[in-house]
Amino acid sequence: MDALIRIFGSRKLALSDPPDESPALPHMDSPFAPVHAEPSFFTILPAEIIYEILSLLPPLSLASLTRTSKLLRGHALTDALWQRFVRENVPSQEILGCYPAESWRDLYISLHPYWFLTRNKLWFSDKAFSGSTMTGSLVLVRYDSRRGCLEGLRILARQGIHSFESWEWRPEVIIHTFNPVVSLLVDDPILKIDKGMYAKHSSTRDEILMNTGYTRGVRSMISLCRGLTPEEQNNSMALWPPRIIPAKERVRNESRHLSRDEGHKPSSLVDASENTFRIRKWVEFGGIGAPLGVHIGEDVMTFSTVPEEYYTATKEKPWQGIWVGDYSGHGCEFLLLIQSAVDGSLERPLSSFEMPLVHHFDGSDRRGRRSSAVRQGEDGSCAGRLEAIKLTGDPNIPRGEYTWVAEDIGPEGLVRIADEKMFRGARVVKSLGHIAARGFRDGEQIYFECQSNKN
Repeated sequence: MDALIRIFGSRKLALSDPPDESPALPHMDSPFAPVHAEPSFFTILPAEIIYEILSLLPPLSLASLTRTSKLLRGHALTDALWQRFVRENVPSQEILGCYPAESWRDLYISLHPYWFLTRNKLWFSDKAFSGSTMTGSLVLVRYDSRRGCLEGLRILARQGIHSFESWEWRPEVIIHTFNPVVSLLVDDPILKIDKGMYAKHSSTRDEILMNTGYTRGVRSMISLCRGLTPEEQNNSMALWPPRIIPAKERVRNESRHLSRDEGHKPSSLVDASENTFRIRKWVEFGGIGAPLGVHIGEDVMTFSTVPEEYYTATKEKPWQGIWVGDYSGHGCEFLLLIQSAVDGSLERPLSSFEMPLVHHFDGSDRRGRRSSAVRQGEDGSCAGRLEAIKLTGDPNIPRGEYTWVAEDIGPEGLVRIADEKMFRGARVVKSLGHIAARGFRDGEQIYFECQSNKN
């Protein structure tokens, strides 16, 4: 790698149904909701107070409230409450209106329960769309206000124009510059949630056919996942995402029946994960409207997301984020850079890849000279551990693996402050790189010096 550039059950519990543990209630759109014989203290509160209270409820609770009394039904149908739900689930976009739906409530219901896709925005998969298990893919899910649907677009990067220069610090080394071009593949979405898709199905275990249809002959279905509790996980279990990637939930990632087993699927929306999902794809001859036939080359992709706090840069963690790496012949790859607290504390034990790193710091640079910058002390703005994990990979080091780790980018790991023209002012720190033969065989660690420059 030559450089990095930052880029940026049974029964379905639906909004139109009461919770499973509740007695049967009329449909939320029915005008004949039950009426209490006597008003409660809650119903005689001023309308403004009731609105403020209802604004604290989640969508399913608000939907259930529409079946308690005509008065509360009227309050619960207030469109401003449902407008807030839509906007909270599309934080990175400004939605000016509810078109093509007639109301914000109708818009929310039409795409329920898939709003978590836009709320988490960025997703990475265990396989590429081509089926490669080594490379994976990075996807952005957004709301399309023109058609009232959710669509998932692959994020691509190419190396762009670059030049070759000799490195003044080590003249035998040739540095090639890196000017990546990052774009969305807008013409071929791998995910498309149209309005009302989920309402046509009776179970959260159902896989739902998506009308992507841009790549001829390729069809795909989306399904919800059941997250595993920590007690259900063990070291021998294949999980997605891998344990080295921070995640709120993990799911099983190995199945002889391509994830059709009941254990992979949620029994209700309560059990459904909002941090993972699956896409089943296959090739089928015939038009989009043709009946489903034989699945050729069927495969399943599992997607997960990273909590936003792990890829958002802060004053204390300026290097944290999702970056593009230049891997020469392999092209561009996306990396998750995580910067730990200054105290170096970890939420998990060191992996076998990381263990050699902790024994490597001897306080000297590659020429045996002690760096004067270490003796001058640090201001605390750039310290702690920095690790780079591949979100997309290549045939040598696949997605979900470390590509390099710097145990301490502060005083303990500092080698020198670069003074050569190309990297003047950059901090050079000791790091551990990961290399392997094709097929991720014969992996080993190499020591190198990582140069970081805020510019």
